[in-house]
Amino acid sequence: MREKLVRASAFAIMFSLIISSTAISQAPGGAGIPGHGAIGGELQNIEKQTWHVFGKVTDLSGEPVRNASVHVDIGYGSKYLKDLTTGLQGDFRTEFTMDTSTGSGMSVKLTADREGFYTARETVDFGTGGKTWEIDIAMRPDTGNADDLDPKVLTKTLAPAMRAVLQNDSSISSTRKDFQRGAEYLLDESDPAKAVLSFGKVVKRYPDCVNCHILLGLAMLDSGSWNSATRELGEAAKLASASGSNTEKATSLLLIAEEENWKGEYAKAAGFLMQAKDLDPKNAFVLQELGRTLMLQKNWEAAEDYLAKASAAGASRDALLLQTRVLLEEGDPDAANAAMNQYVGSENIQSCPVRVRTLYSEVQERMKLHAYSQVKSFVSEPLPSLMQSAPELKGLEPASSQADLAMILQKTGDAVQAFFDNFQNTVSTEQIREERLGKDGKIKDSLDQKFRYLLVTHPQKQRLGLEEFRTNLQGDRTEPTGLSDGLMLSSGFATTSLLFHPAYQSGCAFRYLGRQDSSGHGAYVVAFAQLPDKAKMIERFSTAADSVLILFQGLAWIDAENYKIIRLRTDLLQPQSKIRLQRQTTEISYDPVQFKQVASAMWLPSQVAVTVQWQGKTYRNMHKYSDFKLFNTDVKDKVRPADVPPETTPPGHP
Repeated sequence: MREKLVRASAFAIMFSLIISSTAISQAPGGAGIPGHGAIGGELQNIEKQTWHVFGKVTDLSGEPVRNASVHVDIGYGSKYLKDLTTGLQGDFRTEFTMDTSTGSGMSVKLTADREGFYTARETVDFGTGGKTWEIDIAMRPDTGNADDLDPKVLTKTLAPAMRAVLQNDSSISSTRKDFQRGAEYLLDESDPAKAVLSFGKVVKRYPDCVNCHILLGLAMLDSGSWNSATRELGEAAKLASASGSNTEKATSLLLIAEEENWKGEYAKAAGFLMQAKDLDPKNAFVLQELGRTLMLQKNWEAAEDYLAKASAAGASRDALLLQTRVLLEEGDPDAANAAMNQYVGSENIQSCPVRVRTLYSEVQERMKLHAYSQVKSFVSEPLPSLMQSAPELKGLEPASSQADLAMILQKTGDAVQAFFDNFQNTVSTEQIREERLGKDGKIKDSLDQKFRYLLVTHPQKQRLGLEEFRTNLQGDRTEPTGLSDGLMLSSGFATTSLLFHPAYQSGCAFRYLGRQDSSGHGAYVVAFAQLPDKAKMIERFSTAADSVLILFQGLAWIDAENYKIIRLRTDLLQPQSKIRLQRQTTEISYDPVQFKQVASAMWLPSQVAVTVQWQGKTYRNMHKYSDFKLFNTDVKDKVRPADVPPETTPPGHP
């Protein structure tokens, strides 16, 4: 799932007039002296205008966006095109100098691009008056969430009815041709940029037309002009509130709500949608979007209720897709499968859009996990037998009750959330030892490798987790080897603690086992097991011949003072006989790392051991991390942090 929104604010264009006059001399008899101006004393002026273009690119929360590409086009051909890149504070600057004969006005088109965001565009025509004003550009985040509403779907849902209403409306008769062209561009030719120009003429002529402002706003959304669309839709809402019909008021509130959803402000969006529902109770699209918003808030039960009402009111098939997602989250794969089948009907699933096929596959895979339902786990296993299977529990002081569990989970969840919310990019030295063991437990083959290991946070708040990758000593991206030698590759440990994140805790069952000293820390020990019907982090184990979904159980040691996870062990919830996977155990030790740039220590993996028994063979990998540094970069293909000196040890030699 991908997470994106850029707002390029405080663009300003200014100009200054530079007049260069040649010196004038006149010889007796009026003859001009060569090189000294016009004959007969005529004044020759060469006028130039310098237009300064500068600004700052930010996300919707006002945070600067580095390395964003800004394309500037002032409409005078390729000579006057500029491609800029924002700096550390999201800033950029350029200027254009032209002869006044080139043109007497200035129109600027700005395009902003950045990985993780949709392309955004804004156009401002400053005319010939010489006055300028700020240009704001905001970009919608590409969260990778298929459940987010596509602006094009919003347009296709709302615009046809408005087109029908205004088609024969005598109140806009003098601009009917512009209106018709705008509707054709928007709905028939999928050219929202041209639709903006046509609808703009209609709105200029009829500024009190609510639906005209809405159509212009929709066209702007489709073309990527977020801030211009916000202004138009805000104006529509004001007009509707003052004198519009209930339908117009409800539609305006719906559009404001969608903008709040795209910003991640789900509570605000829900409030606007509730108002829209009260104004137009049978509006199927309003009910559907209220259901979507409640789903994004993770209010599954209320979301299911409103989505069912939307379907009953005649909502599109998309309501069934949303219902499918909600039912999966509620842990009812059978009902989700029924809703999915109702959506697909007699259609070949392979002909459906990618997002539909993806959800369909998720439903089918979730159905396969039913086999886990009756499995006994660390959560349900009697403590004496659990201590036998997990010798590291020796010395545990058993809990007398589960009264403290809710508090432990809440505080641990807060600590995990704070870790991922405030994470800063790190680089460390990683030493990997890959081993294949014989039946006697002795090492048969091994390989030692050394890398720079980077953990990079996602810039979008909608996305959780970290991205990990490795480079060689020269800074080139690379991966561990050993697979072709019959060894095992392992990675992805930095996000294991997400099982305790508030967004993921509902996917697990938990049990408070008691207290135990661990690495010099008094710790709470909590057992956990993923729930087959609700697990949100599902891993796939793949071989050359097949792959299966696997769920985990495990143990966590949580510092009793600061609620940081100091040790974590995960095991298979159930062996997978289909691919002969008998065991997969991961043991992670965390240590506090103090950076001088950060006030509090970051608890990062220091050692990881992975043991796998597959097809009768045992593999063991050990990862050790040291020499942690912070770095600030968005370049992921070649990274050499300034404060990390080049290493001299060749790759593969610890």
